[in-house]
Amino acid sequence: MASEAKPVRAPAVAVRPVPRESLLNPWPELSARRIITIVVVVVVLLWSLNGTNANLGTLAEGVPNMADFVVRLFPPRFDLAPAAIAVPAPLQGTLGETVTLTIPRVVPYLVETLQMAFIGTLLGVVLALPFGLLAARNVAPRPWIYTVTRLLLNINRAIPDIIFALIFVAAVGLGPFGGVLALGVGAIGTLAKLYAESIEAIDPQQTLAVRATGASPLQTFRYGVLPQALPLMASYTLLLFESNVRSATILGLVGAGGVGFILSKYISLFQYRELMGALIFIIVMVTLIDWLSGLLRKRLI
Repeated sequence: MASEAKPVRAPAVAVRPVPRESLLNPWPELSARRIITIVVVVVVLLWSLNGTNANLGTLAEGVPNMADFVVRLFPPRFDLAPAAIAVPAPLQGTLGETVTLTIPRVVPYLVETLQMAFIGTLLGVVLALPFGLLAARNVAPRPWIYTVTRLLLNINRAIPDIIFALIFVAAVGLGPFGGVLALGVGAIGTLAKLYAESIEAIDPQQTLAVRATGASPLQTFRYGVLPQALPLMASYTLLLFESNVRSATILGLVGAGGVGFILSKYISLFQYRELMGALIFIIVMVTLIDWLSGLLRKRLI
């Protein structure tokens, strides 16, 4: 009769006791490393303050000008404009082909901004996913491919979105299409790096278990890597969409479509009350997007 296998016990790990005084002390002990860290942070802070000419006295002197600008924003005024809305075919007999309504002028630009952010995010995901795989150290096929991909992503992140907008506006002309291209291409560097870090943070034991079953590299990625990294990647994608909504409001300043176009118009014409009315709609839109993305993020994670 075969003898029963005895369970293998893990070796005991010696735990160094922590003095009770250390646990009750709310302040950490100042070791040499912590002192050096504090000194470095203070030096960098002072250097930054000196380089930016930060001065609380100058800010205090400018408070009346800030207050004067804020006063000009109120009361907000909603710039209304007629809008023709197409009527569905079954109702055209009684209502005609279009119905004219009076809506705030900023609403079509907000819709355009959402469209730009949505398509730009999808474009960014499609373009960033291959780079994210090549930029992950545990997935990249060769070390030099990993290094080159990281360098390309650094170059992409170093270029501001507004520069991409100027490039694509020069290529395709004024309008939202240039903004969509700018948002999608401009997101490659950041999103691919986040995807790569999500893949690098997975548990390698699960990947090894899938590979031990004889799975191919593609199957290993499908069943061992992707299920672990997907929730975090989806969360980063939702954050990118929220960021693209805000970025699209800026790209309109250079003719790339979106709500930034009408904001620049109000600013140039000193129509500050109309500007505040547009800002109210933007705040409501961003708040709703944040609420909806939060719900989706909870379900995914």
